[in-house]
Amino acid sequence: MEPLIKLTNIRRNFGAIQALRGVDFEIGAGEVIGLVGENGAGKSTLVKIISGFDNGYSGEYSFQGKSVRFTNPGKAESAGIAIAQQELSLIPTMTVAENIFLTGHNVPVFSTRRSLAKRTRPYLDEVGLTDVDPLTKVERLSVGEQHLVEVARLIAHDPKVLVLDEPTAALGESDSIRILEMVTRLAERGKSIIYVSHRLDEIFKVCNRITVLRDGESQATKRADSLNVDLLVELMLGRELSNMFPPRNSGSQAPQVLMKVRNLWPDGLVEPLDFDIRVGEILGLAGQLGCGSGEILGAIAGAHQTRSGQLTMDGQDFLPNRPKQAIAKKIGYCSENRKHDGLFLGRPIFENLTSPALETISRHGWNFGNLEKQTAHTIGESFTVDVSRLTAEAGVLSGGNQQKVALGKWLAISPKIILVNEPTRGVDVGAKAEIYQKLRDLADGGAAVVVASTDMLEISNLPDRILTFYRGMQVGEARQSDISMAGILKQITDPFDEAGL
Repeated sequence: MEPLIKLTNIRRNFGAIQALRGVDFEIGAGEVIGLVGENGAGKSTLVKIISGFDNGYSGEYSFQGKSVRFTNPGKAESAGIAIAQQELSLIPTMTVAENIFLTGHNVPVFSTRRSLAKRTRPYLDEVGLTDVDPLTKVERLSVGEQHLVEVARLIAHDPKVLVLDEPTAALGESDSIRILEMVTRLAERGKSIIYVSHRLDEIFKVCNRITVLRDGESQATKRADSLNVDLLVELMLGRELSNMFPPRNSGSQAPQVLMKVRNLWPDGLVEPLDFDIRVGEILGLAGQLGCGSGEILGAIAGAHQTRSGQLTMDGQDFLPNRPKQAIAKKIGYCSENRKHDGLFLGRPIFENLTSPALETISRHGWNFGNLEKQTAHTIGESFTVDVSRLTAEAGVLSGGNQQKVALGKWLAISPKIILVNEPTRGVDVGAKAEIYQKLRDLADGGAAVVVASTDMLEISNLPDRILTFYRGMQVGEARQSDISMAGILKQITDPFDEAGL
């Protein structure tokens, strides 16, 4: 059977940088193909070529048996290839129905809101949004529902091939499940889907075959049922990854309390909470997107408003109301959005690595550069950042390397506490292992690490102790011997056994 899309020996250069060195890729009708690889392996470039965003490549591209070269995404979409990118293209203040028919496809010249809503209904049902009113404004939907509306908008154009680029990267467990169910449903109805994701468990759940990109080259495409996670990781990295997660702290006694958190009530939580942060321990905050764990980290870091609360460290009581006050206490904070408030993307990497410690690298308000570059070089080596590129802009780095810079910069203040929200979102498997090891090294070195994550594999294997959250309240605590993925999932999705009532 002839493939629907077939790419042969695709090459793409950006100046001296070879993004693709010879990629072969194909997908058949009604098939779900997983596209995986490390950050910088060429996935984004390949997806842009397939969907018409980039036509500066060499090689052969055939669609439905005919040689093609799409000069813009509109032509690719007209031919039947649509892409749902990580960044949503919806207009929040418009209704679901208006967003779906915004480009005017299959819409009469004159249409009432009600008739538009009626036309929208089948597309919402197809992506599993049976309970969403088409006249609801997009801004009132959850992030997961907005992603499904984005796909419904594309389905309204009746594409033959749908490209999903990291569709669950910013979603919690329940919304991710809805996306996976939608993918299965669309494939059963004959749609071909290219599924790009760093979440390898999802790849195995929905994909028929898997194509791996490594250093700009495609590896042999394999059936998903012929692989397991270890073999797939080995294909992605070109080497065996012995352990994704470093061993936990095996101390027999509870470590010393470094900070007492009392009556902390960040905006977004339904009640205040108390807990301790301990020396040399990785504390995990587990919950679905919107559970409040991110707000807790932001409150401790002085980056999120609180109604009340008291932090006690080194015998002093305080509650920062801006990040500078937390940094003065040697508290580092990485938000879930490194591009928004974790990095200066247009500035050199070395400036990013030293940005929290400007007072340390300057003398009487003057920065002569030598100490700054020396400090950046030391931090870069410690966090396996390519020190030969320290003068390059942070924005040119891959997602994994950007995250390492966003974390590594806090070494400049010799932190006592590191707060990290979604430590490996949008990061490839090799960089994940490096980040997990560095967080463990920081804890072993005497710092306290607090991690909030919606990634179940991550949150159930990295921390020494876990607090679980559900809809703005703490519902449980698990120590090493009690930590299990099934137990955590139960607490963060149905702690009151409502499903069993």
